[in-house]
Amino acid sequence: MKKNLPAELLEKYFAGTCDEQEMAMIHAWYTSFQDAPDDVSVLPEAEQQLFKAMMWENIKSNIDAAENKNIIPIQPQKSNLKQVIYWLSGVAAVLIAVFFVRLKTSPVGVPPKMVENQQQVFTNTGNTIKELTLSDGSRVWVSPNSTLTYLKTFEKLSRKVSLSGEAFFEVTKDHKRPFSIYTGNVITKVWGTSFRIRAYAADKTTKVDVVTGKVSVSVAGKGTAQVSNTNAVIASAGDGVMLLPNQEAVYDKPTDNLKKNLEIKDVSIGMWRKTSLSFNNTPLREVFRILNKSFNVNISSTEESINTDNLKADFTNENLPTILEILKKTLNVSYRVNGNQFVLESTQ
Repeated sequence: MKKNLPAELLEKYFAGTCDEQEMAMIHAWYTSFQDAPDDVSVLPEAEQQLFKAMMWENIKSNIDAAENKNIIPIQPQKSNLKQVIYWLSGVAAVLIAVFFVRLKTSPVGVPPKMVENQQQVFTNTGNTIKELTLSDGSRVWVSPNSTLTYLKTFEKLSRKVSLSGEAFFEVTKDHKRPFSIYTGNVITKVWGTSFRIRAYAADKTTKVDVVTGKVSVSVAGKGTAQVSNTNAVIASAGDGVMLLPNQEAVYDKPTDNLKKNLEIKDVSIGMWRKTSLSFNNTPLREVFRILNKSFNVNISSTEESINTDNLKADFTNENLPTILEILKKTLNVSYRVNGNQFVLESTQ
């Protein structure tokens, strides 16, 4: 049986005041379960990160629930909060143990709570951006070499997915059910908006770029945000940062810091901003030039048969990947994407 963490230590963890040695103790407590049989190591990496982030989020939310519902009498004194935290530290260990037991009766690689409500895992192994529509109507464009894990039908009170790699989200508004994306230690929460997340496992940073609406970004199990200068806010906390359109959050994995930038410098975000365009028997070479200017990208083709072909189409309030998908179907072409570079090729 695993030893419970001291209440004082968990209290400092949630307040974001742990020093390096104390952080190491907490992480060691969590990773100690990896040596137990039937642990989360049987899951894919993306699902292990999802479970870890959700575990810390649930422990913290249970503290609030205990206070609000008077499960344990709470007074302003600090000592009673320690009682709740100490109780929850034991609960955390029990929850993990229960997870391991339930895992034995579940299909390998599938979290127990997702067995009945089928878990979907989509991995984009191609060269183009793939669009998915989730059960709530939200649309997700998954970039190459990226994986999205989600439930076939979202739960009644929440909408949770996990991402490894890069994707753009256009979330359907639902004020009763927040939409949460788990990417390693970073949790992005929205109710209805559009934004891009870039979270490749090999990268040292995770980025969240907002196009429309508001987005909340936090780090699992951390404290409050602090202003570092006029252009950025550094967060060391679960409260995290709130992003508005054309702002971004950057989580630095080695330093475990979350920074808010008041401007997105990556020009490739332009491909996700919607616009309306009309073409009347326009040569594709000219279409590429107009698209490049509108979305701040570089679209080209080395095939003369494509460049000289004509296009007659009206695009109303569409982003670039949607326009390219239409071109694929109408012109019998495909494309390869690398950052903001798009190369069209004939499929005939």
